[in-house]
Amino acid sequence: MTVINNCFKVTALALICNAAVNADTIYKVVDENGKTSYSTTPPANSNDSTIVNIAPPPSDKNIEAAKARHKTNMETAEQLDKNRQTRNELIEQENRQKRENQKQNQQRQDAETNNSNNDYGYPYIPGRRPLPGRPPARPPSAPPSRPIVLPIR
Repeated sequence: MTVINNCFKVTALALICNAAVNADTIYKVVDENGKTSYSTTPPANSNDSTIVNIAPPPSDKNIEAAKARHKTNMETAEQLDKNRQTRNELIEQENRQKRENQKQNQQRQDAETNNSNNDYGYPYIPGRRPLPGRPPARPPSAPPSRPIVLPIR
């Protein structure tokens, strides 16, 4: 059923376009079943019909003006696209520079942290040895091989 409706619509459109070129009057009729039909001849029952007003085709002057506007719009679109590409390249370059600066700052901070005084709070004075830290712990002594006997008094 939809194929028939689509064929009908295409036929009606062809009639309308053909009539627009010929500047004939188009009549639209809706019957009792709700079906719509278009015709260039007035129907027998003119109470059920309406006249369809179709605009005339554009003049050659209007067509040329539309072509000129289209050409201008296409040139503007190309220019905007070039501007967008240039802007995206600049943004990418700025982002790369920011990442590089952040990396350099991080390396600088890491270098400062690694070069800090590892003498556990003692300041570094050139030409002077750092103060000695806590002596290393001695390993525990082994238990005696024989029991220790203390004299009783």
